[in-house]
Amino acid sequence: MSEPRKKTVPNSSRSTYRHGNVRADAVDAAYRMVALEGHEKLSLRQLATELGIAHRSLYNHFADRDALLDAVATEAFTKLAARLKRAATSADFTRIYARHALKNRHIYGLMTSRPPAPMKEKPELQGAVHLVISEAMRVSAPAEADPGLRRRAVMKDFILIHGGLSLFAAGILDLPSEGALIDELSAMVAARE
Repeated sequence: MSEPRKKTVPNSSRSTYRHGNVRADAVDAAYRMVALEGHEKLSLRQLATELGIAHRSLYNHFADRDALLDAVATEAFTKLAARLKRAATSADFTRIYARHALKNRHIYGLMTSRPPAPMKEKPELQGAVHLVISEAMRVSAPAEADPGLRRRAVMKDFILIHGGLSLFAAGILDLPSEGALIDELSAMVAARE
C-alpha cells in the first residue's frame, strides 16, 4: 500500500518578505554598507539581500538608488548636526566636523557627493544640510551681525575645512597626522574670528 500524499503547506515565512519599517531599516543598513565600502559600491540587490526582501521591494520606498543615497546622506547630516551642537566656538566646530569627516570617510564622501543644484527638490536632505549650516552660523558670527557677513563667514569656514580635508585625503598637504590637520584647520578658523 502506498503512503498517503502529504499536503505541502506554503512557507509562510518567505525569505523575501518581512514586517517592520522597511524604509528605516534600508536606510540603516545602507548607512552601514556605505560606511564600510563607500557609496559607489552600494548595490540595491545586496541591500535587499541584507534586509531579506525582494530587490523590487526597495522601489516601494525609494524611487531609485540616488533617492536611497539621499536618504542616507540626510541621516548623515542629521547625525553630524547633533554632534556639532557641542561646539562653543568656530574652532570647536572645525575640530568636531573634521574629526567626524576623517573618522567616517566614506560617509563624508557620500555627504559631499550629493548634487547641490536640485537640493530644493529634496526638502528632507536640504533640511538636514541646513541643520549643519545653522550650527556653523551659531558659532561663526553673532546673530545680530549682517546676514550677508554671517553667510560669508560660514562659507569661508566650510571652504577652508572641506578644502583642507580634500587636500589631506589626496596626500597634497604635508602634515604628519590627522590630529595635525585638525589642529591646523582649527587654528586657521580661530584666526579668522
